[in-house]
Amino acid sequence: MRELGETRRHLRDCIDFAANTGVVRQVAVLALALVLALPLVLLVLKTTPAHAQDAALRLPDLRMAHPQHMVIREGPEGGRILRFTGIIVNVGAGAFELHGQRPNTTTATMSVTQRIYNNAGGYQDVPTSATMFYSGDGHDHWHVADLVRYKLRRLGGSGKVHEGAKQGFCFFDYYIWNGTLPRAPENKHYSRGGTCGESEGEEALQVEMGLSVGWSDVYEYYLPGQWVDITGLPSGRYRLAAVVDERNLFRESRGDNNYTWLNIELKGMKVKVLQYGPSAPYCGRTGQSC
Repeated sequence: MRELGETRRHLRDCIDFAANTGVVRQVAVLALALVLALPLVLLVLKTTPAHAQDAALRLPDLRMAHPQHMVIREGPEGGRILRFTGIIVNVGAGAFELHGQRPNTTTATMSVTQRIYNNAGGYQDVPTSATMFYSGDGHDHWHVADLVRYKLRRLGGSGKVHEGAKQGFCFFDYYIWNGTLPRAPENKHYSRGGTCGESEGEEALQVEMGLSVGWSDVYEYYLPGQWVDITGLPSGRYRLAAVVDERNLFRESRGDNNYTWLNIELKGMKVKVLQYGPSAPYCGRTGQSC
């Protein structure tokens, strides 16, 4: 700041004693204006928030499609369970990619970082508070804990909320959902067998899983844990809600569109869909279905 003050003083002297012509006076005044404005410029640069750099990042945008193939079956321990197919979709500008790692095989869980790509062809690895665990429930691979949650509540009431049994998810490009999005690859980039530690199994120290732009990951209704226990629930109308990243563990371009719901009617061993909530629209490869 001392040097800046000296510069201002010399410029004023220049104007007072050397500005003998209109041109010289204009140049000197302009120079003084630039010097006086310099602290303001520096202040603006200093106070620019760090997240302004995010403009170059290709963030994912996770959404849920409507649950499909809803059926009621007998549960593994008797009673009734509501089975359905759940679908996660990425409609953002970049891939949703996670990397898990642990120091040794005696550590039961993996820490998780999110890899976010940018417009320059590079990426950032962002630490998260998410965890991965290995499950031998018939999948035999690593899962992200609490990625998706399902909740069932009776309409018009404040009764108990019944939650989905599935607690972990391994995701990859299952089939194209909206191929019209910019940067949506024509073919799968994250495929089964190359993700979730399937090749190394329980001994894996590092795991990668991802969902490309415009692609969906599907959890079929017959998979282990893909259900809500409805044992003892009376016939009536209910709302089944599905939300991805409810705990905001991951970076996205939007976080207010991560859910969907269905109003359904349960009656004995039958289920009927009454109303659909917001959802990621299916567009296919050409967009004609949107």
